[in-house]
Amino acid sequence: MKSILLATLILVSAGASAEDQIATLINFESAAARPDSNGNLDNVTSILHTGMEYTTPANVSVYGGFAFKLGETFESSLSFGSRYYSATPAFQILAGAPVWSFIGGGISFFEDSVYYPEAGFRVAISNASRLDVYVKILNSSNDTYDKHVMIGAGLTF
Repeated sequence: MKSILLATLILVSAGASAEDQIATLINFESAAARPDSNGNLDNVTSILHTGMEYTTPANVSVYGGFAFKLGETFESSLSFGSRYYSATPAFQILAGAPVWSFIGGGISFFEDSVYYPEAGFRVAISNASRLDVYVKILNSSNDTYDKHVMIGAGLTF
């Protein structure tokens, strides 16, 4: 009886410590749709994000890091955001590859602040790595960033 109780205690303790995760997050996104600049504006063609993500046991994650705007000009900024993941996988691609859906939002501090909602899927490609595929809509008071629809992919490890 003592050995069963001890084994249960160890299993519960190990599970509790593995729920909070901090991971490296690298994302690349490209403009799928953007407003016509008529040659007057500096448009965004793609954005590269590097940062860290902390995922809580309640399926909420917060992330932060650096964003690099690639396009007609180069620009860097700080970027912060949050995501809510589905509690159970939405579906499975293969037997060992569950897929979770997520919604979220964030802010990047480029020349002007850029706010964005995002939605996508997270695929478990291994025990320690996840692949994100998402769509994001940029909103800003600056026409350089406003009304851009970005399609992105990211890797968490």
